[in-house]
Amino acid sequence: MFKTLFRTGLLLGAMILGVLIPRGGEWIFLVRYLLMGMLFIVFLQVNITRMKPEKSHWKIFLGNLCIGIFSWLAVWWISGEKTMALAAFFTGIIPTACAAPVVMKFLGGRVEFTVVSFLINTIGISLALTGLVPLTTGNFTLSFFSRVAGTLVIVIGVPLAVAFLIRRWYKGAALLAQRMSNFSFFLWNFMLFITVSAACKSIRETPDMGWMTLVRIGVISCVICIVNFTVGYWIVPRKLRREGSQVLGQKNTMFLLYIALTYGGPVPALGPTFYVLWQNLWNSFQMYMYDRRKVLRRKKREKPCHS
Repeated sequence: MFKTLFRTGLLLGAMILGVLIPRGGEWIFLVRYLLMGMLFIVFLQVNITRMKPEKSHWKIFLGNLCIGIFSWLAVWWISGEKTMALAAFFTGIIPTACAAPVVMKFLGGRVEFTVVSFLINTIGISLALTGLVPLTTGNFTLSFFSRVAGTLVIVIGVPLAVAFLIRRWYKGAALLAQRMSNFSFFLWNFMLFITVSAACKSIRETPDMGWMTLVRIGVISCVICIVNFTVGYWIVPRKLRREGSQVLGQKNTMFLLYIALTYGGPVPALGPTFYVLWQNLWNSFQMYMYDRRKVLRRKKREKPCHS
């Protein structure tokens, strides 16, 4: 039980520190390297030859795409405000987070399934955005696709290639990665602190931001977060519900935060900003419940039987 409370406390503590120390957002450039380190540890444990797309992967991708487009249309129809609609669009269209496979490892799920879904969603949504961004904002440059492609090659391709080579030549790679799982968890906490700090700094520095606007975008972001985790849970087979919920619910907010700021402006970018808070509160709760169930099962096995 101590481990359960300790891990949950670290996650919540990282978020609280991010709120209290906005200057932590100045380290945002480290997020890319932290993600690469976390992915490298995950990829060391994955048999890359088994990473084959399944029907459920395509369901999740289509769900990701549809939620983004529907959120944009629904909020525009209800509010009649383009800014609110853009906030909903950028929140709903966010692809799976690089850290999703790491979290799935902590939750005891299928890491290979999560990695494949992460790759499909990231590449597919990135390609879709080349058409959807000009459709929703009218603000687009041809250099966008090349920047996205370059980011994908570095953040995903480099740790994947290095892990593949190490697994090929060092048979104890998977065991080594298991021993590094706690280190990966601390990397994730540090990254969480930086992203929350950057998000809070963005909110504080946004000019002419009324409280009602913040509340409305926060509610929209929270609703989309609930929809993502719920839809992901139900559109996949029963044995994959934990994985489906995670890969559709946990989002690469820093990626879309950059896109939203570049092509939508500071107000629409608040959608992904608030999502940082909601998804990490959910992840903290998930880890607490998972660790708690493990403790209860262990105690049940250790309980002496009385005849």
